[in-house]
Amino acid sequence: MATTSRSLTVAEAAEVLGVSERTVWRYLRSGRLHGETIGPVGQQRTLIDASGVEAIQSGRGGEDAAALQAEVDRLSDELAALRAERDQMRTALASARVEMARLRKPVSSRAGDMVLAGLSHLATRRGMRQAHR
Repeated sequence: MATTSRSLTVAEAAEVLGVSERTVWRYLRSGRLHGETIGPVGQQRTLIDASGVEAIQSGRGGEDAAALQAEVDRLSDELAALRAERDQMRTALASARVEMARLRKPVSSRAGDMVLAGLSHLATRRGMRQAHR
Protein backbone atom coordinates (compact mmCIF):
# COMPACT_ATOMS: atom_id res chain seq x y z
CA MET A 1 0.00 0.00 0.00
CA ALA A 2 1.28 3.42 -0.83
CA THR A 3 1.40 5.70 2.17
CA THR A 4 1.15 8.79 -0.02
CA SER A 5 -2.68 8.79 0.14
CA ARG A 6 -4.42 9.77 3.35
CA SER A 7 -3.96 7.07 5.99
CA LEU A 8 -5.57 6.50 9.35
CA THR A 9 -4.33 4.73 12.45
CA VAL A 10 -6.36 1.86 13.89
CA ALA A 11 -7.70 4.18 16.61
CA GLU A 12 -8.70 6.84 14.07
CA ALA A 13 -10.40 4.28 11.81
CA ALA A 14 -12.29 2.91 14.80
CA GLU A 15 -13.50 6.39 15.71
CA VAL A 16 -14.60 7.19 12.15
CA LEU A 17 -16.45 3.89 11.80
CA GLY A 18 -17.92 4.03 15.30
CA VAL A 19 -16.55 0.62 16.23
CA SER A 20 -13.91 -0.64 18.62
CA GLU A 21 -10.24 -0.95 17.73
CA ARG A 22 -10.65 -4.68 18.10
CA THR A 23 -13.27 -4.64 15.34
CA VAL A 24 -10.89 -2.69 13.08
CA TRP A 25 -8.24 -5.37 13.70
CA ARG A 26 -10.82 -8.01 12.71
CA TYR A 27 -11.55 -6.04 9.52
CA LEU A 28 -7.82 -6.01 8.78
CA ARG A 29 -7.41 -9.76 9.40
CA SER A 30 -10.45 -10.62 7.26
CA GLY A 31 -9.34 -8.38 4.40
CA ARG A 32 -12.30 -6.04 4.68
CA LEU A 33 -9.77 -3.27 5.33
CA HIS A 34 -6.23 -3.06 4.04
CA GLY A 35 -3.42 -1.66 6.13
CA GLU A 36 0.32 -1.50 6.31
CA THR A 37 2.41 -1.86 9.44
CA ILE A 38 5.36 0.53 9.49
CA GLY A 39 8.16 1.40 11.89
CA PRO A 40 10.72 -0.50 13.91
CA VAL A 41 9.71 -3.24 16.34
CA GLY A 42 8.28 -1.70 19.48
CA GLN A 43 7.29 1.48 17.66
CA GLN A 44 5.18 -0.04 14.91
CA ARG A 45 1.95 1.50 13.71
CA THR A 46 -0.59 0.13 11.31
CA LEU A 47 -1.87 2.65 8.80
CA ILE A 48 -5.15 2.09 7.01
CA ASP A 49 -6.07 3.64 3.67
CA ALA A 50 -8.81 6.21 4.28
CA SER A 51 -10.62 5.18 1.09
CA GLY A 52 -11.22 1.69 2.55
CA VAL A 53 -12.69 3.22 5.71
CA GLU A 54 -14.89 5.52 3.60
CA ALA A 55 -16.08 2.54 1.53
CA ILE A 56 -17.18 0.70 4.66
CA GLN A 57 -18.84 3.83 6.00
CA SER A 58 -20.76 4.53 2.79
CA GLY A 59 -21.84 0.88 2.52
CA ARG A 60 -23.74 1.15 5.79
CA GLY A 61 -26.57 3.32 4.49
CA GLY A 62 -29.19 2.91 1.80
CA GLU A 63 -31.64 0.12 1.11
CA ASP A 64 -29.62 -2.53 2.94
CA ALA A 65 -29.89 -0.59 6.16
CA ALA A 66 -33.65 -0.15 5.72
CA ALA A 67 -34.11 -3.86 4.99
CA LEU A 68 -32.02 -4.81 7.99
CA GLN A 69 -33.95 -2.44 10.24
CA ALA A 70 -37.24 -3.92 9.00
CA GLU A 71 -35.92 -7.41 9.79
CA VAL A 72 -34.80 -6.28 13.26
CA ASP A 73 -38.26 -4.81 13.89
CA ARG A 74 -39.97 -8.00 12.71
CA LEU A 75 -37.75 -10.17 14.89
CA SER A 76 -38.32 -7.87 17.88
CA ASP A 77 -42.09 -8.24 17.46
CA GLU A 78 -41.75 -12.01 17.15
CA LEU A 79 -39.59 -12.11 20.27
CA ALA A 80 -42.17 -10.08 22.21
CA ALA A 81 -44.93 -12.48 21.13
CA LEU A 82 -42.84 -15.51 22.15
CA ARG A 83 -42.09 -13.96 25.53
CA ALA A 84 -45.81 -13.32 26.10
CA GLU A 85 -46.58 -16.93 25.18
CA ARG A 86 -43.82 -18.12 27.52
CA ASP A 87 -45.28 -16.07 30.37
CA GLN A 88 -48.76 -17.53 29.74
CA MET A 89 -47.29 -21.04 29.79
CA ARG A 90 -45.48 -20.32 33.04
CA THR A 91 -48.76 -19.18 34.60
CA ALA A 92 -50.58 -22.29 33.33
CA LEU A 93 -47.77 -24.52 34.61
CA ALA A 94 -47.88 -22.89 38.04
CA SER A 95 -51.65 -23.45 38.20
CA ALA A 96 -51.22 -27.08 37.16
CA ARG A 97 -48.57 -27.59 39.85
CA VAL A 98 -50.90 -26.16 42.51
CA GLU A 99 -53.70 -28.45 41.35
CA MET A 100 -51.41 -31.50 41.35
CA ALA A 101 -50.22 -30.68 44.85
CA ARG A 102 -53.82 -30.38 45.98
CA LEU A 103 -54.65 -33.78 44.50
CA ARG A 104 -51.63 -35.40 46.14
CA LYS A 105 -52.57 -34.29 49.65
CA PRO A 106 -52.96 -37.26 51.95
CA VAL A 107 -56.36 -38.20 53.22
CA SER A 108 -57.07 -36.60 56.58
CA SER A 109 -56.52 -38.87 59.57
CA ARG A 110 -60.22 -38.88 60.43
CA ALA A 111 -61.19 -39.92 56.93
CA GLY A 112 -58.43 -42.54 57.00
CA ASP A 113 -59.74 -43.89 60.33
CA MET A 114 -63.23 -44.12 58.85
CA VAL A 115 -61.95 -46.09 55.86
CA LEU A 116 -60.01 -48.43 58.14
CA ALA A 117 -63.04 -48.91 60.38
CA GLY A 118 -65.15 -49.77 57.35
CA LEU A 119 -62.59 -52.25 56.13
CA SER A 120 -62.35 -53.77 59.58
CA HIS A 121 -66.15 -54.08 59.74
CA LEU A 122 -66.20 -55.83 56.35
CA ALA A 123 -63.46 -58.19 57.45
CA THR A 124 -65.40 -59.02 60.62
CA ARG A 125 -68.58 -59.71 58.65
CA ARG A 126 -66.68 -61.85 56.22
CA GLY A 127 -65.15 -63.81 59.10
CA MET A 128 -68.63 -64.40 60.56
CA ARG A 129 -69.94 -65.67 57.25
CA GLN A 130 -67.10 -68.12 56.91
CA ALA A 131 -67.60 -69.32 60.49
CA HIS A 132 -71.30 -70.10 59.79
CA ARG A 133 -70.44 -72.31 56.83
